[in-house]
Amino acid sequence: MSKNCRRTARLLLSLLLSALYCGSVHAAAEYALQSGVSWYRIDNPFLFPNGSSDKLNSVANAWSDDLRGALFLPLPTERSTLQLTAAVSQMHYNGLFGNYTDELSNGGPYSLSKPIKQMQAVYQWEFDELLRGRLSHRTDDRLYGYFGGEVVPSSSAVPPNLSNIEPEFPHLREDSVEVAYIVNHHLDVPLTWTQQTMSYMNPGRVEIFNMRSNALQAAMRYTAGTNSSMTVGIRRTAIDFPDRSAADISLYDSGYTDTELFSDTAWRYTDNTLIKVHLGAISRQFNTLSNSNSKLLSTELGAEWRLSDKTTLSGSFWDRPQASDQADNWLYVISRGAQARAVWQATPKSTLSLLGSLELQKSQSFPRADSSTVLTNGSNKIQRLDVRCDHEITRRLSVRVEAALVQTIANSGSPVTYRGNQIQISLRYTFDNLSGPFTSDNPQGDNHARQQIEALQ
Repeated sequence: MSKNCRRTARLLLSLLLSALYCGSVHAAAEYALQSGVSWYRIDNPFLFPNGSSDKLNSVANAWSDDLRGALFLPLPTERSTLQLTAAVSQMHYNGLFGNYTDELSNGGPYSLSKPIKQMQAVYQWEFDELLRGRLSHRTDDRLYGYFGGEVVPSSSAVPPNLSNIEPEFPHLREDSVEVAYIVNHHLDVPLTWTQQTMSYMNPGRVEIFNMRSNALQAAMRYTAGTNSSMTVGIRRTAIDFPDRSAADISLYDSGYTDTELFSDTAWRYTDNTLIKVHLGAISRQFNTLSNSNSKLLSTELGAEWRLSDKTTLSGSFWDRPQASDQADNWLYVISRGAQARAVWQATPKSTLSLLGSLELQKSQSFPRADSSTVLTNGSNKIQRLDVRCDHEITRRLSVRVEAALVQTIANSGSPVTYRGNQIQISLRYTFDNLSGPFTSDNPQGDNHARQQIEALQ
């Protein structure tokens, strides 16, 4: 086990020891520790186009040893809670992807056998009847989402000097603080600050894609007695790419600021039906390339319908700019799509879920140096189908089988198809100190800590 894995394992052990201590002084403390093993069959992990003869356009077989832990602690009273969750999965790739080189530049040897790590800490608090708030910190380290397969490294490419198959595990960190003034039982005024950083390993991606954002949001939130709510406010987000060179900045700028006026509505139409609507108007102002300033819209409509005690259906439609950690060197990328999900509690111990989505991405490049015209750079169509089955062999021993089918059709002149599919089988053993309430939303009776572990995945 690597040094990073040992460090995360020590963190998980400390969570459990803290929970054991806290449980002795406060009966409501809840904890869970989960260990397991997973097997993966990953088709085309570098997402080569269909028909590529590259040796790495093949199937990767891998397994991982998994360790997860969580603590849910009322502190100092039940109106305030501390939630700690951490997970590490040490990947072991068999054969080619455990020791490979690139064919076009003789780089390597490389290996994808690295740990995947996640951590989240949340403290929710209330002070008298005047204030409530939330502090959160999370990190995420996982394999980069490759696209296009191997290329010849070039100093003029974006990103530069990369063959696009080097091991890459970007580090995401997010910190958030929210304080809300409680006007009455229905109305509060939250103020939220969020900082996010994305850090890459390889120098080419460090130069172009390393990102830092700071967001400040002020809003008013009204909650009705039917559990319906409406929030209106303004969000200002400053995004910087701190490692870009002067040449990069002349092409893509060093960053920009998004100012969004928004409203979020959650309408409890019936006891079994929830409708959600997001509306936003975004003004994007670039640091130096003012001719690239843009006006964008962000909309989303979603609904959740509990068909019965065993079946829940949900769906959403959206039309919005991609998040700042995804759009990278584009002027902007507009995502339009639809998603549907069904969850069926087949038996008290078995759950089947099905998710399908279709997304269309429209990309705009920055204006060229010799023209003020913004160029359209084609489109991508992404189709996804995900099937998951969870079965509890006993209350503590469970198995999960999941298959994901993903197809991307890129069209920037002529269509090119990319397919990347994955099958995962996981066996998990979970130890916890007590069970939670058995409800239609929680048929297994998981305590808060076990639910935190599931949410982190």
